[in-house]
Formats: sequence, C-alpha cells, structure tokens
Amino acid sequence: MIYSIGMVGDSIAHGYEDSEDLGFFLRLAKMIKAQREGAYLFSNMSQSGDNIADATNRAVHEVLSRHFDLIIVNVGINDLRRRKDSDWTLDFSEGARVMYWHKLLDVLALTKAKIVVTDLIPVIENRYTDQASLIRCNADVERYNQIIKKICKEWNVSFFARYDKWKAQNLEELYKDAIHPNAKGQQIMAEELYAYLSRNKIL
Repeated sequence: MIYSIGMVGDSIAHGYEDSEDLGFFLRLAKMIKAQREGAYLFSNMSQSGDNIADATNRAVHEVLSRHFDLIIVNVGINDLRRRKDSDWTLDFSEGARVMYWHKLLDVLALTKAKIVVTDLIPVIENRYTDQASLIRCNADVERYNQIIKKICKEWNVSFFARYDKWKAQNLEELYKDAIHPNAKGQQIMAEELYAYLSRNKIL
C-alpha cells in the first residue's frame, strides 16, 4: 500500500528562506520514511505568495487530479497583508477569507483524504521598519487563527494549533525575516507536526 501525503500552502509551507532548501514538509517526509514502515509519496503543492483564494484554485487543479490519503493545509499569512498605499487596510476582508476557507475545505472533502489544517505562526513585528510598505500584525494572526479553528470545527477537520507555543519562544533565533522560519524553525515545525500526526493516529 502506498500512503500519499500532499500539502497545500504558501511560502512558509514551500520552505522559503530555509537555507537547506527542505522546508518543513520535506523534513517531515524524511522523518516519516525513517520512522515508519511502508511506501510513501509526498507532494508539496505549496506556492510562495499564495493566499487562501490561490490555494483554493490550486487545490481544484492539482489536488483533485491525484489520489491523497492525507492533505496538510498551511496557508493564510498572505491574507493578512496591510499596505501603506491603502492606509494599512487588509488585503482580504474577513468575509472573503471565510468564504474561501469553506470553498477550500469543500474541494478537499471531495478527495476523501484525511485533512489537517495548521494554524498561523506569529510574525516578528519589530522587524518591519518605518520604511516598510507592507506589514503583518499578530493581532490579525490571532483573530484569523480563531476564525480558521471555528471553520475546521464546522467541517470536522483536524486543526493543529501552534501559535501560543511559538509566541513564547525566541523567534529571533527561528526566523530569517519577519514571517519566514529559517532552517532551525522549519525543523521544529516538522518535528511538531510529526508528533501531532502520530499522537492523533493520523499517520
């Protein structure tokens, strides 16, 4: 039996700024192969810059055309961009984000795969300078995590929460910039996700 695992996400899920060019998904794949018997296939369909609307469209074209036993979703930080040229308003309204999350989960439900949605990890706000034209705020991240958690509960989808634990850590050691974990941070993400999947008997 081949156990197929896919991931839909953004630059964090893609592994952007990981100096070892692995990202947490490939690190997770290595851990699974080393610690579990069986044949596995891993497909990372994440794309840097994707927001929830992009991820939904990508799922239609890439996820539905393949077979998956498990799909991991790690997306949302690009929905929370605030731009100086728009008086720091959010790119996406809350209503639009909620609509697209329901659409994404509706698409993924067609696969019959197990679905795990991860929350958004904190940003390092003080890394944005006064000259920044685009920022993200932890107040928005916290609010969005609660929204995503509520939607996952409605769909009976597993929700992996990490925000509080990450916020208590020294993020300066784990991030390359304001939002992207470095190789050390990506390794921690992989270890935490592996532990969650194992603890909840999802693998």
